[in-house]
Amino acid sequence: MIARLLILIAIAAVPPLTEDQQAQLAINDDSEQLEGPTLFPLIENVMTWDAQGKDEADAHIPDYDALLSAPAINRGELFLIEGKFAGRARRYGLVQSGQWGDALTEWVLLVQDDPQQVAVVYFVDPSGELAPPHTGSHVRVLARFYKLWHDTDQDGNPTRYLTFIARSPSPATPTPAKPMFLLLPMVGGVLVLVVVYIYVRRLSRSQNDDHPPHSHTPKPPHDVMLSDSANQPLPQDPAEALRQLADQHRDP
Repeated sequence: MIARLLILIAIAAVPPLTEDQQAQLAINDDSEQLEGPTLFPLIENVMTWDAQGKDEADAHIPDYDALLSAPAINRGELFLIEGKFAGRARRYGLVQSGQWGDALTEWVLLVQDDPQQVAVVYFVDPSGELAPPHTGSHVRVLARFYKLWHDTDQDGNPTRYLTFIARSPSPATPTPAKPMFLLLPMVGGVLVLVVVYIYVRRLSRSQNDDHPPHSHTPKPPHDVMLSDSANQPLPQDPAEALRQLADQHRDP
């Protein structure tokens, strides 16, 4: 049981750099090209990682200012990088191919807003199947620091890029929904109820128009009494008038 547990821990943990890899990383690597002599020791180490079982316990939160000021000292260090996908993903071809294929998959992450700072992560992706996330998506990735790469930005201005080597990104963290989007389902439900109410009202009115109710205005009691009489004027003499009324009541 203990032996199995140790095996599982060993599989889940990120394998450390070997002594030979550490020696190769210690050399000076200030080449202007991305593919320098210290790249492949990192690729070889990352190739031994399990793509789905990475242990973040030994990773550091990067201090980007420290990496910019002393990149050689931090080469090979394990970092946990979090940022937003900046919308740039491409395959970076390598001169030296091997088990890692002939290209790396490049993602650019915005890791700091003020001042703005990006991290360029190169994934060991031999088959090129790693699909990029949507622009602005939150990305969390375990990676080893490679070097400070001197290049130019999209406008041709000289720029320094912090570069990292990784195996695969961690499961994406959903971007929190904005309050407006949270209200949309509620508003939609209210609109549906309003449409149903209007439809029912119109249907009810249509049925009433097809079957109009019988109009019958009841006559006032006085009018009924007059209509039932012989419509003859009563005599002025009260006694005679009473007699005529009595005769009318006796008639069948």
